[in-house]
Amino acid sequence: MPDNFGIQEETRGRAVLLRVQGRLDARSAPHLQEVASRVRLRKLDLILDLSAITFMASSGLGSLLSLAEEFRQTPYRLRIACPSAAVTSVIQLLNLQPFLAIDATEDESLHALER
Repeated sequence: MPDNFGIQEETRGRAVLLRVQGRLDARSAPHLQEVASRVRLRKLDLILDLSAITFMASSGLGSLLSLAEEFRQTPYRLRIACPSAAVTSVIQLLNLQPFLAIDATEDESLHALER
């Protein structure tokens, strides 16, 4: 795992908040995928705080889209909170906003999951 990549996990009611930091690339994306998939298997909603992502490669984007599809096939939901400029630029460049539930803050994501 790259030295600067990390995931902090916090349970918030019926959701798990994963604060992801560092480079989201071919080396780190499988780890994120694994941790997030375990949340789904625990039958909880997931919020990915991507505010501390410094770089996102295509493999990182693929991981996010794969997770979105995984969660879409279950009763549990995935939200992305406060994406960094590195994440936002890739999502906007590829016009992927319709496929990802994105919120400006963690609180907005939590509020959206309460509905």
